[in-house]
Amino acid sequence: MSSKRIAVIGTGYVGLVSGACFAYLGHKVIGLDIDEGKIKRLRRGEIPIYEPGLDRILEQALDRGNIEFTTDYEYAVKNSDFIFIAVGTPSRDDGSADLSYVESAYRSIARHIDNEDFKIIVNKSTVPVGTGRWAKEFIKSLLKEKGVKDPEERFEVVSNPEFLREGKAVEDFMKPDRVVVGADNRDVAGMVASLYEKLQPAMLITDLPTAEMIKYASNSFLATKISFINEIANICEKTGADVTVVARGMGLDHRISPHFLNAGCGFGGSCFPKDVKALIHTAKEVDGEPLLLESVIEVNERQKLKPVEKLLKHIPDLSGKTVAVWGLAFKPETDDMREAPSIPIIKQLLKLGAIVKAYDPVATENAKQVFKSEIEKYGEKLEFTADRYSALKGADALILVTEWQEFKEVDFDKLKGKVVIDGRNIWEPSIMKQFCTYESIGRP
Repeated sequence: MSSKRIAVIGTGYVGLVSGACFAYLGHKVIGLDIDEGKIKRLRRGEIPIYEPGLDRILEQALDRGNIEFTTDYEYAVKNSDFIFIAVGTPSRDDGSADLSYVESAYRSIARHIDNEDFKIIVNKSTVPVGTGRWAKEFIKSLLKEKGVKDPEERFEVVSNPEFLREGKAVEDFMKPDRVVVGADNRDVAGMVASLYEKLQPAMLITDLPTAEMIKYASNSFLATKISFINEIANICEKTGADVTVVARGMGLDHRISPHFLNAGCGFGGSCFPKDVKALIHTAKEVDGEPLLLESVIEVNERQKLKPVEKLLKHIPDLSGKTVAVWGLAFKPETDDMREAPSIPIIKQLLKLGAIVKAYDPVATENAKQVFKSEIEKYGEKLEFTADRYSALKGADALILVTEWQEFKEVDFDKLKGKVVIDGRNIWEPSIMKQFCTYESIGRP
């Protein structure tokens, strides 16, 4: 495989992992970000996010001279043939995807394309169905305005959605289930597909809107599985069934599979909530009735507060009571706090008058930013501790929110006399009842 010249716009979870992995595969990569501080850190080999394995991949790529970092759009565009856009597309208040960062990237790229160029612009960002074809017209109009001849021949737009799980992003890039490439030009699609040649992945080449829809449909289906099993868990609690055994029985059916059938206190992160809401918005724009997708979000939002609801059964008045919270990130092996269930849980506990002592292995600094207004409002009533057992000192109750490995093996004697709400079903009820008042999700 010959080395290709790649620019990656955005050095967040998707952009940095993709750029580092492409460089590790032997391509020449330029990582671009407008955050000068972040770029300086990356040049020193410092990683601004927590992602297992990324430090090793980036170190090797830097040592080989296969990756560099810049804030200069002109340099990045002029010295690359493939330009990947990996910037955020957060939710607007109406649920639609905010494409302002993507549009800004298109403008900046177009500013540096001239009559001699042919650039392949690849969307890694998750964008609504139809964005790719809109982008082609948008970029063409920008090039036309600046006098570029035959502007439609100076570039092509491709969709190459990412399927990277935070905490396992490097593994997912290097061992993908599939690589999806969508383009109106089949030859250009093949050129993008060739970037992954060393990985020998299952490859699906299709058109632009279909590739964009595959991303949304995939995430929405996985989110649906989680909301479904949580709904089943709530029924199990009323009927005496055990949702963990129910999920195991379902998962043995190869048509269903066991993945994403873990009942708990809901999903969070940068993808599932945002993508389901965006797909709902898209459906309504074309006069659809996304009843199932709307229910997925509704069930999930209710589920996030289920641990507090369970705690109130045992301690009806939380005023002045101390509640330990274990786990702040939306999932293990990441420091990402976006849409994390810990956010509404802690806010509700504080609102009910509780003193909260929270701990997470890696997400504490990000959490402090998320809870900035709560820290100002409640002062010492919200404390972030240096370790899990410090959070337990003087606590009347414990809520487990994120299933970090270190929480699975604990000194159960330290839980004696406390109310423990296991929001991820990581402990065995028969053992826990010997030490504390214990409740989990969907288990008798």
